[in-house]
Amino acid sequence: MEVIPAIDLLGGKCVRLVQGDYDQQRVFDDDPVAVASRWTKAGATRLHVVDLDGARDGVRANADAVKAVVESTGIPVQLGGGIRTAKDAEQLHELGVDRVIFGTAAVSAPGEVEAAVKLLGAQHVIVGVDARDGKVQTRGWTETSELTAEDLMLRMVDLGVRRFMCTDTSRDGTLSHPNFQSITSLIASVGYPIVAAGGIASIDDLLELARIGAEGAVTGLAIYSGALDLERAIREVASLAANAD
Repeated sequence: MEVIPAIDLLGGKCVRLVQGDYDQQRVFDDDPVAVASRWTKAGATRLHVVDLDGARDGVRANADAVKAVVESTGIPVQLGGGIRTAKDAEQLHELGVDRVIFGTAAVSAPGEVEAAVKLLGAQHVIVGVDARDGKVQTRGWTETSELTAEDLMLRMVDLGVRRFMCTDTSRDGTLSHPNFQSITSLIASVGYPIVAAGGIASIDDLLELARIGAEGAVTGLAIYSGALDLERAIREVASLAANAD
């Protein structure tokens, strides 16, 4: 399982929100490139970058910061937030973003997701499924749809999507541990790789996610706050995989 550190951008700064609440933000660093370098040196093999302004407003507002992070690091970057069209995805891929993450568009414009898969290939597209009490949230988690996470994912599978990122928004930024039951159920029902996020607080959380079959785990507050040592976490998850083999 891949341990993926998060870099959430709001106004060009690295922040963390509590349960996606823009009124509850904590700035951890003014320099996203320095943060990216820190996580890379700790052994990260991929970075998860979110344009929070773009997620909420539908217009990517941290393009310069994203470009700087992509150009400064030698590891793949996956990006979400404000990606609404296949053209957006194509432009980001040309910039060097390895995987583009569709969130709101998967609900409001599924045809754009399908077009992106055909244009870039399924390996470069992720659908981010952000849910609270099982219902999908959109527009930076400011709106809740009637779709369940499972229903959305199965619809996306029909359109060619082959990788998902699932976040329990009630746990994100809280260090309250992942929703293991939900993730286990989605892995079983969908049958395609899932990257888990939301609530990760410890190495034990990461090890459990690896055991239940998550392809990856995105961690943010835990590593920014020091609750989790990224270098050690990567090493222990790798050791678990090696012993399993």
